[in-house]
Amino acid sequence: MEEKDEDALGTIHTKVWNVTENDFVILDPDNLTDKDEINQQCNNAALNAIYQGIDSKVFEQIKDLEKASEMWQRLVEIYEGNQNVKSAKLYMLKDKLFNFKMEKDESIPEMFYRLQVIVNYLKNLGEKVKDEDFSHKFLMCLPKRFSTLRRMIFREGLSKVTPNEVLGDIMTDAQYNDDLSEGEEDKREKKDKKEKNMAFKASSSSKGKTKKEKPSEEEIDSDDEAKALLVRKMGKFMKKKGYGARKRRDFTKGNGNGRLCFQCKSPDHVVLFIHHNQLKLKYE
Repeated sequence: MEEKDEDALGTIHTKVWNVTENDFVILDPDNLTDKDEINQQCNNAALNAIYQGIDSKVFEQIKDLEKASEMWQRLVEIYEGNQNVKSAKLYMLKDKLFNFKMEKDESIPEMFYRLQVIVNYLKNLGEKVKDEDFSHKFLMCLPKRFSTLRRMIFREGLSKVTPNEVLGDIMTDAQYNDDLSEGEEDKREKKDKKEKNMAFKASSSSKGKTKKEKPSEEEIDSDDEAKALLVRKMGKFMKKKGYGARKRRDFTKGNGNGRLCFQCKSPDHVVLFIHHNQLKLKYE
C-alpha cells in the first residue's frame, strides 16, 4: 500500500494505525478489559477507513476478514504483491532510475516529475533514496547548455538545497537564456532581411544592365523599325520644305562642284582666280 494510506489511518488516531499494523488479541470476549474495548474501537475505525478507500472489486477480496491487520496485509498483497513480486518491482525501478534520461521532446518540469514518480515508488517499496541522489540524477540528465550552472550547484553542495530548489534554479536560468536567444534571433532576422533586400536590389540592377547591354532580337527589330519610320518622316518633311530640291539645283548648276564664280557665275573658275579678279577691279 502507498505511504499516504498509512498516513490517512494515522490521522484518525495513532492507536488506529497501531491496531492496523500490529495484530491484537482479546483473551476473553465475554469479559473485555478497557484495553480490549479501545482495540476494538480502533479496529472498527480502521475497517471503516479502508472500506471507503477501495472499490467494489477489491472489497470482494477482503470482505471475509474482520481484523484491520489481516485486511491490511491482504491489501498489500493485492496492490504490491508478495515479497518476490516486491523484489522484482524494486529491481525494475532501480534499473529505471539508473538508465533514466531526458526524452527528446520532453520539457524540464516533465522530466523532473517523471523522475520523482520513480523515486516515490522506490520509497514505497522500502528503498531509501536521498534528496542529494535525486538532485544529482536530475542535474546529470539536463542538456549541455546547463553545464555551467550544474557545476556551480555541485560546488555549493547538494546537501544545502532541496530537489525543488534545484528545479527552480534551472527554470530561472532557462527563462533567462530563452529571453537572450529571442533577442539574438530578432537581430539575426533583421540582419537577414536587410541582406536579402540588398541582394534583391543588386540582382535587379544587374538584370537591368544585362538587358541594356544585350537587348533581345525583338527589341532590335522594333528599334530598327522606329528609326526607319523616323527617317521616312524626316525625308517627307525636308522634301515638303524644299530643302532637298534646292540642294539638287545647286549641285546641278555647279556640275557637282557646288561653287560658282562671283562675277560670271561660272563653275569653271577657281577660288584663287575669283579673289584675284576682285582685287584687280578694285584697284583699277
